Amino acid sequence: MIADLTGKTALVTGGGQGIGRGIALKLADQGADIAIADINSEGANAVVEQIKALSRVSFSVHLDVTDNTSVTNAVGQVISEFGHLDILINNAGIGRVEGKAGGGLDEDWEENWNTVMDINVQGVMRCTKAVVGHFMKRKCGKIINTASGAGRGPIWWGPPSSAPGYANAYGPSKAAVINYTQYCAATLGPYNINVNAICPGRVWTAFHDVAISERMRGDPSLAGAEPHDVFNEDVANLIPLARSQTPEEIGTLVAFLVSDDASSITGQSIHIDGGQRMA
Repeated sequence: MIADLTGKTALVTGGGQGIGRGIALKLADQGADIAIADINSEGANAVVEQIKALSRVSFSVHLDVTDNTSVTNAVGQVISEFGHLDILINNAGIGRVEGKAGGGLDEDWEENWNTVMDINVQGVMRCTKAVVGHFMKRKCGKIINTASGAGRGPIWWGPPSSAPGYANAYGPSKAAVINYTQYCAATLGPYNINVNAICPGRVWTAFHDVAISERMRGDPSLAGAEPHDVFNEDVANLIPLARSQTPEEIGTLVAFLVSDDASSITGQSIHIDGGQRMA
């Protein structure tokens, strides 16, 4: 066992697929009861059934992180059903609006920026605001925000004309999440609330499938390739360990960070990326 989370309750946003699913299953495996919050009800319900198979309590709630009312109602439902909440995982996020890559300053990028910032930044803030009063009253709580190494700056892909999304909102949104994590940690520390961010590396999920497929459409040299093959080539070129990361590995890091063993860790943004970034 990584960390004993028996008796703990957690809310995982965007828990119906990908990294969120991996986090939720790992927390459940360590003994926590889990509420899966997502706009994808089918995916959320499927994860709930997997968690119940681990003999943990689990249920899904519909949550749209762009809607204050939806967030407030979902958090209220979770606290009511569990009786208390110990852990918030702010994982819901997007890379770009479909069809709005934002790859150049001369493109129609404004809708993309507005939506990505609303989901990735304000969404984290809305969910945090909805739970923090409960945490402060109890004088305990763990918050984990899913950021990205992209929040530390771009990885060089070639000349600007071929660099995918050099004006994209994703990196700046994750930089904001990292900064917001630090401010929350400083503010909430006196209430015994730990706030940290994780920066996953290359994880083959729908997120990367969409991003690479979009990149391939703008790069004739990749015509006819399979997105997963392009992903694996990127991994081999960019990551010292020469392999991708998995949702389960991300979940393992989160399980440690929300455990009592990590009680002195707060305000950090921790890379789990096979050495892709070392600062």
